Amino acid sequence: MVEVELDVFSGKPNPTWSLSPADADAFAAKVAALPAASPTALANPLGYRGFLVHVRGEERKSEVAVQEGSVQSTAGGTTTYLGDPGRALERWLLDTGRPSLPPELVEAVERSLR
Repeated sequence: MVEVELDVFSGKPNPTWSLSPADADAFAAKVAALPAASPTALANPLGYRGFLVHVRGEERKSEVAVQEGSVQSTAGGTTTYLGDPGRALERWLLDTGRPSLPPELVEAVERSLR
């Protein structure tokens, strides 16, 4: 199971949604294709902070943070740093959530991605 969390709110729960099996496979392929990057600290501003992707499987559990062109994937105590050129993965994750997110929230995130 792959759950996506839009990291946007402070003081109330962030919106979440589950990826379909096809989208979960696409997500794994997109992450696997990203270039390696130097370790980068994630920003923690008010408002939009990116996406947190929680991957839960029988044999594997991982967390993937996607923010401002950077990706941090943590599994088994090891963190891998990747680049997200053009913020393509970030935009794709937003697209997967469109059906379950309020339009005004989607618009606010799109403004942040410009």
